[in-house]
Amino acid sequence: MPTDFSAPAANATEYAVELAKFFDASLVLVNAYPLPTVAYEAPYVIESVTTIQKASQEKLENLKSEILLKYGNDMKIHCYADMGMPFDVISAADKEFKADLIVMGIVGEAGGFKEKIIGSNAVSVARKIDTPTFIIPENVKYKRIRKIAFACDLNKTEETDLVFVAKFFSKVFDAELEIVNVGAMEEEVSVEKAATYLYLEQKLENVKHQTTHIVGDDISAELEDYFAEHPADVVMMNPKKHNLFYNLFHESVTKSLAFHTKLPLLTIH
Repeated sequence: MPTDFSAPAANATEYAVELAKFFDASLVLVNAYPLPTVAYEAPYVIESVTTIQKASQEKLENLKSEILLKYGNDMKIHCYADMGMPFDVISAADKEFKADLIVMGIVGEAGGFKEKIIGSNAVSVARKIDTPTFIIPENVKYKRIRKIAFACDLNKTEETDLVFVAKFFSKVFDAELEIVNVGAMEEEVSVEKAATYLYLEQKLENVKHQTTHIVGDDISAELEDYFAEHPADVVMMNPKKHNLFYNLFHESVTKSLAFHTKLPLLTIH
């Protein structure tokens, strides 16, 4: 659970705690602190780095104490503080602790500049790290996951492992799985797509599921509108670049869903 101790991160931490309780898993609190930029000689830089490192570790320990006080001392919580860019520190912690899930917060209604120019560390982690990642919008609270909507384009889905990953999460949470297929207005149902539908039905026969087809030329807008009217407990997608799904779920769509849907986003690879 990466945190910068902001309000969105605190909200995501509560979500991560609930997931850790659900899975009876350990929780790793991660904080990345930057190298200070100073115009002094080396000894002062070293002292400043030590001070920042100590402050980061103390904040994590305080957060750990708050969680244990609120949720009980039986939780296993680790603290990981390191100097560097957030993505690099999160990636290092992910490898060191062999994480099963990453949970990150994202600020709500971030505004055009932050969304389009700055982007989000959460979106970057979700796209570039293979560990499944929950992106939790600000003010979205944890609730029992009973319905997972998996948004995909069904383009040669049978050539990937994504259906099995989606099925796994559906079974783990004992949740209904909705396959939300997005297609262009002029797109026809081809023989290949019909075969994919048959493949899905065969692989998901032991899972409560349904398949929904929506059309539109603006993928982000169509998905946002659909989930506004047909809410799920989690929206699942595969945002990785340069794969079969890239034409559908490139960075702009991932960002749009992460910033604008009021639902937790679970990215899988």
